[in-house]
Amino acid sequence: MATIGIGLGVTVISGISYLYYRYTKKEVIPTKWKLVGKLDELFLYPVKSCGPIELDEAVCENLGVRKGDIKDRALMIIEESGQVVTARQYPHMFKISPKVVGRSKLIFSAPGMKDLHFDFAALGDDSNGDIEALIYGFTATVLDCGEIYHKWFSQFILDKPDGLKLVYYPYSIATRPIDRDYVEGIFKKQDTGTFHDQSSYHLMNETTVQELNARLKDKVPISQFRGNFNIRTIGEPYEEDYWDWIRIGDQAIFRNLGPCYRCILPNINPYTAERHTEAEPLKTLRKYRDVKGTRSKAPGLGIQLGLRAEGVVKKGDCIYVEDLP
Repeated sequence: MATIGIGLGVTVISGISYLYYRYTKKEVIPTKWKLVGKLDELFLYPVKSCGPIELDEAVCENLGVRKGDIKDRALMIIEESGQVVTARQYPHMFKISPKVVGRSKLIFSAPGMKDLHFDFAALGDDSNGDIEALIYGFTATVLDCGEIYHKWFSQFILDKPDGLKLVYYPYSIATRPIDRDYVEGIFKKQDTGTFHDQSSYHLMNETTVQELNARLKDKVPISQFRGNFNIRTIGEPYEEDYWDWIRIGDQAIFRNLGPCYRCILPNINPYTAERHTEAEPLKTLRKYRDVKGTRSKAPGLGIQLGLRAEGVVKKGDCIYVEDLP
């Protein structure tokens, strides 16, 4: 795989005009599939912009990856004004580490802090009811998780006893509008997830990241892109851009909704929580991964997925795509 690259010129540099051919296709799940790789890593992020939980197995349902009562990005931190807070502003949020205990409980740990216990099954017992949150221009009614959590996250993130709140996504369906850089039809409102930036599922190809690293002085791990599914393929880098339908294992089926438009978050090392001094890898991505024909100014890497058939996925599962004639 490391020798691939000379033949990538036209495919990579000409960009990602792949987006448009699929928008006229009907929503018909394929019956023929071909093997392209395997699921190498499976991640769930309980709190938006905080550390992940690596899983061996999870349920894929419309709002995102779920393990027991713990859902992907169903918790979020906001300012008292309601504005969302992320690692874009406070990179050390990456150092907040969750650990699963049983079906519904988490233990949060962070440097210099006592462990914080959280139980999804008890939500509402100590909460302060519904409040308004502002997520990149969209206002949502969310559940206030309670003072004990507000104080803990405020203390670690702001080094103050207050100022931030932990909130929960209380709905069983997606409520956010589709991002303006995606075309309705393939990308459905049901695909926008909980507190996700774009969609409820995000896939990264390890082969693609290897090719990116060949362009970088300081290599980046695939985990720096915070995908749910990190896969290893038997094909070429960036081939995921052109997939239309994806199946993981025997049950879960997804539609490729388009590229993941990259903000500054991948410039933050997930282990040290430090920003790269030369704004990498975003700086390099902008040189060859700009998505032409969209309003986004961000380069695309990895793909957004919309779930079309629910199911259980496991680490090591085979990855299939539609077998086109």
